[in-house]
Amino acid sequence: AAQKVGAIMNAPARFASGLSFELTDDQKMFKELATKFALEEMIPKAAEYDRTMKFPREIFNKAWELGLVNTHIPQEHGGLGLGCVEGVLIAEALAYGCTGMGTAIEANGLAEAPVIIAGNKAQKDKYLRRMVEAPLNAAYCVTEPGAGSDVSGAKTHAVKKGDKWVVNGQKMWITNSGEANWFFLLARTDSDPKAPASKAFTGFIVDADTPGITVGKKEINMGQRCSDTRGVSFEDVEIPDENVLGEVGKGFVIAMKAFDHTRPPVAAGAVGLAQRAMDESIK
Repeated sequence: AAQKVGAIMNAPARFASGLSFELTDDQKMFKELATKFALEEMIPKAAEYDRTMKFPREIFNKAWELGLVNTHIPQEHGGLGLGCVEGVLIAEALAYGCTGMGTAIEANGLAEAPVIIAGNKAQKDKYLRRMVEAPLNAAYCVTEPGAGSDVSGAKTHAVKKGDKWVVNGQKMWITNSGEANWFFLLARTDSDPKAPASKAFTGFIVDADTPGITVGKKEINMGQRCSDTRGVSFEDVEIPDENVLGEVGKGFVIAMKAFDHTRPPVAAGAVGLAQRAMDESIK
């Protein structure tokens, strides 16, 4: 064993170069761009948006023009196709400016992730491409009054009728729902209460102007007050079968995979906020 360890320790440098944390030129550019935007555009207006609690439309639109929104949409659908590292660099910088504005900017990525993961070409062309053609918002419509972290406890249900699905239920604390052009919706499609979550739910793409959708009043948050958070109710909402995302019964799996891609920027945002808090405390 000692001889093997010695051989490894004396291996050529090409086998012992280790993991490099050096950013690429493109990654440095995005970090600098997001930092500049936070300092010059977000921070000067953060207090006013926090006071009024209005959605930061001006800030969002400027971020969209600079390419700081919808960063993970693949190039074949008009996006930049950025990876996780670029995403967390941008999220950290934006959160340094204001986590409320940062949430408004970053929430699109959560709604888009299921479509990127499981959407077919027609769905991606229709719903992702529009996001890079105009400064639109989308929302991830999963959480319910009685099912927050326990997504598997969601009660909103969809029943197949002909070539459409009819949805009824209530979602809650949905970020950007008051501004959304479309929703990713998770609904129960298996009526058996004993069905495992991995087979009981289906994901849908739902246009926000579909009849039967009612968006509730804006919730007053303790923090991130300009972030748009509301309840959304579905009453006999008809969704065409072509808007089923992935396979029927696979919605829970798709929703969880979306978190794999979108939780790292949330953690990075916490780092940006902590950095800002420290900087403010030592002024």
